[in-house]
Amino acid sequence: MKLALVSDALDPTNGWGRYAGELARELIAAGVDLRLVSPRRLATMADLRDYPDHAEIPSFQHGRRHPLRMFQRTLPPLRRALRGADVIHCMVEPYAPGVALAAGRRPYLVSLVGTYSIPSGRPWIERWLLRWALRRARGLPAISDYTRRRVEADANVRQTSVVPLAVRAEDFQRAEPPPREPGLIVSVGESKPRKGFDLALEAFARLKSEGVAHRYVVVGPSDSSSPFVNQLRTRIRELELDSFVTLTGIVSENELVDWYHRARVVTMPYRLAGSDFDGFGLVLLEANACGTPVVSARDSGAEEPVIHDHNGLLVPPNDVPALTDALRGVLTDGSRWQALADGGRRRADAMTWRRSAQQLLDVYAESLGRRLDARA
Repeated sequence: MKLALVSDALDPTNGWGRYAGELARELIAAGVDLRLVSPRRLATMADLRDYPDHAEIPSFQHGRRHPLRMFQRTLPPLRRALRGADVIHCMVEPYAPGVALAAGRRPYLVSLVGTYSIPSGRPWIERWLLRWALRRARGLPAISDYTRRRVEADANVRQTSVVPLAVRAEDFQRAEPPPREPGLIVSVGESKPRKGFDLALEAFARLKSEGVAHRYVVVGPSDSSSPFVNQLRTRIRELELDSFVTLTGIVSENELVDWYHRARVVTMPYRLAGSDFDGFGLVLLEANACGTPVVSARDSGAEEPVIHDHNGLLVPPNDVPALTDALRGVLTDGSRWQALADGGRRRADAMTWRRSAQQLLDVYAESLGRRLDARA
């Protein structure tokens, strides 16, 4: 039984790409008869770019995103790419309507990764097409229970399950890591309202005035044309923190890992911003793999990787005082910091891509009535 895995760029620097690429690797290793369907030229994972059964489709992320034009653009190559496939798994939600139509009577699944999985948050025609595609799907594996619950409520579907993201912990280990910087708070990701970096900035300002925190660094893209970035920079100036807050912009993978190791704590105070949300919070697991405690928010995808008071702390969303208190506790209590650091390493070691792939095989078995691995 051949499984076609539909994705966009197989690129570990973005959430969709890492999720699809790592699971594809593990499914191939498990002996699944797999066809990759993605923009081959955008596959930066060399082993997947050169995978022999790899069919080409246009990119959603790197093309025109108008839903009808994308649908028209991708449907013919999808139909060609899916010939001979028995089961289809769409791992990037914007492709779901095209996959649903191209699949015909064949079973297909759609992953629920984040903001794009919520029909009500899309323009009307895209909303209708996505809801139709989700309701017809045989299975809907979500990357977190939070994401699963949100899609169930929004799209009125029940064929959902949870297959969480994971981390390759060894990629974040260093024989000689950079030294920890006392009082260094780090956030990671593109500066967007749902990341809550403005909340972290306010908490940092309070902790800086107490002499508890000394530097706040946001690692990731910060588009100068973004209203949120400009608001963030204005607030930094108002608080007179220009010398103590850094927006790094895009960094290399090695630089990112170094920041994880330097940080005393990584904070991602996720929030719901309109229909936008973070479905998991992979940053938190990556920080844990470096032995760094994390502080994030409840009622978000962070509830999947973070076990409160084990590998990090969870506070109510949009609550600067609670965030400040949690960060203060991690920064000032050495024994608690060590316990969370140790718990973080254990959590990262437990949440492997192999484990997630096995859970996905279980979803296939339940949805299809048979397993797809080599032992079937």
